[in-house]
Amino acid sequence: MRYFFHLLSGDDRLDDDAGVEHADVAQARAEALRVTREMIAESLRRNLPIAEDGVIEITDERGRLVDQVPLITATFGDTADRRYRRIFEAAPQNYLLLAPDFTIIEANRAYLRATMTNLDAIVRRPLFDVFPDNPGDPEANGVRNLTASLDAVLCGKAEHAMPRQRYDIRRPDGTWEVRHWKPRNIPILDANGEVEVIIHHAEDVTQAVLAGHRRAG
Repeated sequence: MRYFFHLLSGDDRLDDDAGVEHADVAQARAEALRVTREMIAESLRRNLPIAEDGVIEITDERGRLVDQVPLITATFGDTADRRYRRIFEAAPQNYLLLAPDFTIIEANRAYLRATMTNLDAIVRRPLFDVFPDNPGDPEANGVRNLTASLDAVLCGKAEHAMPRQRYDIRRPDGTWEVRHWKPRNIPILDANGEVEVIIHHAEDVTQAVLAGHRRAG
């Protein structure tokens, strides 16, 4: 099997030939990285912009994609920030990052799935604007209890684990779904010892709670 690489940015090809033939994927990848770095070095010498959104595609002789490398990674390597971001996004636990004023900074995929939200709709918004109490539950106390826990984290600059908490989630259609959680709030301190970010981890224990109710009933 023969392999080829092509440099692309959006719908544009950055290389102007039909790709270079190689005997295996690893060889094609190594050559693609070498050529890409030379191309970007030449662009820098000529004060030309670098296509950071570009990608290297490696295909087999049938045109099937077998590997892909972002141009920015090919040029500068995979930085620690990007590695940790991938780990955060792929973590199976639910994680939400909050500023000290409880504005949402970031959420990983597991959290977005669990809360039926998407990042663009919640980032940079106040936590309790996004996750208010269920107006149909007169005994709802999620906002009050979570606020108390987050305030404890800010004051004590230490982790705070909440008791099991009912905190219903609003579905995309506007209806509400009963949910139970085991929340933990963990501060990340800056160089001056002040809270810079709060990690909110909420384990969804709804099924276990509902199963217990059914057994008790």
